Amino acid sequence: MIPNKLRLLWRNMGLGQTRCANCLAPFTPELPSNALDTPKNGPAGAAAPLCPQCSILFTPYKGPRCPHCAVPLQTAPAPCALCRQNPASWDGIAAYGLYQNTLRDALLRLKFGGALFLAPLLGACLLEASCCLPWPDALTAVPQHPVHLRRRGFNQAHELAKALHKLSGIPLQTELLRRHAPHIPQTGLSAAERRRNKHHAFHAPAAAKDMRVWLIDDVMTTGITLSAATHALRAAGAQGIYVLIVARTPLHS
Repeated sequence: MIPNKLRLLWRNMGLGQTRCANCLAPFTPELPSNALDTPKNGPAGAAAPLCPQCSILFTPYKGPRCPHCAVPLQTAPAPCALCRQNPASWDGIAAYGLYQNTLRDALLRLKFGGALFLAPLLGACLLEASCCLPWPDALTAVPQHPVHLRRRGFNQAHELAKALHKLSGIPLQTELLRRHAPHIPQTGLSAAERRRNKHHAFHAPAAAKDMRVWLIDDVMTTGITLSAATHALRAAGAQGIYVLIVARTPLHS
């Protein structure tokens, strides 16, 4: 362990600087008040440290949510109107924040900009959000169809699941879900049309039987994709399916 006096010397000489995992700006982490402590610097700590400004921007959403779909509510937690009509197919859900501002920007940079260096930070967001869920037997990510995967080169949900696996030690089992129908653009479609697009899009093997699974994705909007994946796991005999996402859109879409 490096003594605090040496850390202070490094900081004064500019040798203790770290690059922020989000904005990439150099900064000097704050020294801990206790010699036995280490600064956390964001949800990922040393694995993906955040500068003081970005650390504030990555504060999790702690307001009331629907316990079934995690959509933010104006009042005390209770099922939202849509979930009262159509209960969620999974057994529980957790989300770190809302799909807006800095968190939205980071997810877009990962998904469309190929900024894979953000995966440890966002994976740590998942780990922090997961504290309300029962510990699983395995993690699995919402898969992409092979054609889509070859086109993009990576699956952002899988990158998040890998990061969460490294942070938590929970086994990552990519074989628990397969996507055998290609992605069809959902923009402009009604909820019923979206559900038809996703119906039978996923398959889970018999290995999922009796397992408790955390189903990982980056963002939830309508929940139709996650619901279809959940149904596949349920059909294979999974006994506990818990959705874990980085961000939830503020309103049902």
